[in-house]
Amino acid sequence: MEKSGHNVSQDLKGVNGSDAHSQHRVIRAASLMGFWTFLSRILGMLRDVVSARSFGTSWQWDAFIYAFMIPNFFRRLVGEGALSSAFIPVYSETLAQKGREEAFRFANVVLTTVASGLLLFLLVMEVALNVILRFTTLPPVLNLTVDLLRILFPYLWFVSLFALGMGISHSHRHFFIPSLGPVILNTAWIAGVLWIIPNAGPELASQTRWLAVILLWAGAVQLFVEIPALYRLGFRIRWVWDLLSAELIKTGKLLLPSILGFAVVQINIMVDMTLALAIGPGANSSLWYGTRLMQFPLGIFAIAMGTALLPAISHHMAKNEIDQVRRTMSFSLRAIFLIILPSSVGLMVLGKPIVQILFERGEFDALSTVRTATVLLCYAVGLFAYSGQKIFAAGFHAVQDTRTPVQIGVVALISNVVLNLILMVPLREAGLALATSLSGILQFVLLLIIYQKRIARLDTRILVLSFVKILFAAAAMGALCVGAFHFLSGWFSAYHLLSRALHILSAVLVSIAGYFVFCFCFRVSEVKEVLHGLRRRPSKEV
Repeated sequence: MEKSGHNVSQDLKGVNGSDAHSQHRVIRAASLMGFWTFLSRILGMLRDVVSARSFGTSWQWDAFIYAFMIPNFFRRLVGEGALSSAFIPVYSETLAQKGREEAFRFANVVLTTVASGLLLFLLVMEVALNVILRFTTLPPVLNLTVDLLRILFPYLWFVSLFALGMGISHSHRHFFIPSLGPVILNTAWIAGVLWIIPNAGPELASQTRWLAVILLWAGAVQLFVEIPALYRLGFRIRWVWDLLSAELIKTGKLLLPSILGFAVVQINIMVDMTLALAIGPGANSSLWYGTRLMQFPLGIFAIAMGTALLPAISHHMAKNEIDQVRRTMSFSLRAIFLIILPSSVGLMVLGKPIVQILFERGEFDALSTVRTATVLLCYAVGLFAYSGQKIFAAGFHAVQDTRTPVQIGVVALISNVVLNLILMVPLREAGLALATSLSGILQFVLLLIIYQKRIARLDTRILVLSFVKILFAAAAMGALCVGAFHFLSGWFSAYHLLSRALHILSAVLVSIAGYFVFCFCFRVSEVKEVLHGLRRRPSKEV
């Protein structure tokens, strides 16, 4: 543990070149991934706009969304989330200790096992779905859902193998091509809705089937775009069947608790949605739109940082470089606070005008805006905690401990249910959002405490001091943002979309400039550290 008199800025200045280099790698990788995630989020918002225009809230669109949700549920459990979290630490360890050839062989063993297992699962599902369609009589919405599932389920195979290739690339500090996956999907979705399915006839059911085929092909494109990048690393796809591989067994042991950890999150969402149904009409929609806006900074910064951090921490752990693990974790948490806290305050003070300009038209009236903005405010309270969870998840997975996050996740799930039942009566759907934030903060604190006890002690005094100083700077920024928004209201028309957008953007730009000034006033040294990490010239990849 560092001495209490240690200055925060010394975390960068007083460490060796390798430590600063590690911080540089994490920041550069997270920045690159954050850019492509940002582009994907923008495309995702545009995707929702064009889909709403084409399909509205028809029962055919209900069927499509539900059918698309099911393979994506399995994708989150088996593919992008759990598989990467279990695979990367073992791959990094093999790469560090046994070299590239053994690491590539291990990757091919996993590739062979996953491809074969998923193919068998998909064959069983396709047979079952065909039997249901042939021998049962279903209502139109369920019949279309099952029909769409027949098309969309193979999407799981492509994106899971894409996730495995992404894990290999990330372990070698290559982040560009894997970041293109969501961009490819959203681009194909938008192009399909705008230019392809209008020629599929007037029936919405037929149009949704065409869109399902387009997304299936988009999944295949994601995988095939990744293959040349893997070949440039020296990786060659081989059929290697070795169920007794020690590395495969170790990955399997890590995979099950990791799947359970991601399942806890999905169960949490299902609980919230089920209770929202009991509240009444509009509750689920308000939660959905609030979540979409809350996920924007979370996806761009926190998930990108956590994804970039996992191979870096795994690399240091494989070499038993505990000091660098500690410093890199501390730096990542403080960098996340630096970005997420002002983002949270911005969503709180500008939530209503943001919701208005994005959604308030047609059936989405002024009351819907108020409900969604209130939900967004309650979600924003815990945004720093959700972000910190991503960092600690990478920290635990890097040491191949996937059980602890699951156990803490179960505690948070129970607390969320209890808080939901308490807060949903007086606050309605906003109570569900606030319960999610409070349980998320509890989960973050527990992860911090247990990480320090079991893996590496972080200087809590430095973290708390940084958090408080950044929070004060963000709060001052929020006050400036409110003042700037009201002051500028006379400069812009309230009746034109572009003018309203420029009004919000102007207030945001003033707030960002003010935030850096306030960071200087409160001596937030993390600004210099992050800028230093961005400026350092990248060295040769691993």
